Amino acid sequence: MQKERSKLLIKHQKGSKIAEQFRMIRTNIEFISKKRSLKTIMITSTKPQEGKSTIIANLADVMGRQDLHVLIIDADLRLPSQHYILGADNSVGLTDILEETVDLEAVIQNTVLVNVDIIPAGQSPNNPSELLSKPALAALLETVKKQYDFILVDAPPVIVADTTIIAQEIDGIIMVAEENKTPKQKFQKALTTLKSTHTPILGIILNKTKQDKSSKYYYYNK
Repeated sequence: MQKERSKLLIKHQKGSKIAEQFRMIRTNIEFISKKRSLKTIMITSTKPQEGKSTIIANLADVMGRQDLHVLIIDADLRLPSQHYILGADNSVGLTDILEETVDLEAVIQNTVLVNVDIIPAGQSPNNPSELLSKPALAALLETVKKQYDFILVDAPPVIVADTTIIAQEIDGIIMVAEENKTPKQKFQKALTTLKSTHTPILGIILNKTKQDKSSKYYYYNK
């Protein structure tokens, strides 16, 4: 657990260059949100282990420090990690909401971060794609939009069909890529797949850059 919490970079390095990069991402998101409806943001990647879950937790941290009320939803039902990073109980979560066996209040938890709550993934189901296709996901997102300033959705990599299902229910997408490790052709294919959902791609975060060991953010403003 301690190893995972060490991924909360901003919590321990408030004045670092890494923290400043995340503040820039937050500012860009707030700017876009003033021009169009943007409350639910899905963050995904081309393949596993590119750092999307860590980025989500740290982005939520800098948002919360700006007095924004943030909800993280771990929708990576096959390989969830937000409960490890944020020290949450994963015994119930999104899976249970989609199966309609619990109420929303039973799964939302406070986290170690200021103004940041979480809906963990819950126990991994046998049929994640079928669960995510249920109307319960759209209903959940509509409900939490009324309660939070931003909802950050931790989605599986684009190679998993679940991601395009989720993308159709949210307001914008951010892609994460790892410098010099994410294959260019696979990344372009992932972008094409996401564009087919007609959900705006807000930008790309280039993670683990050699230049300054931090994340860099490139965004579109369509």
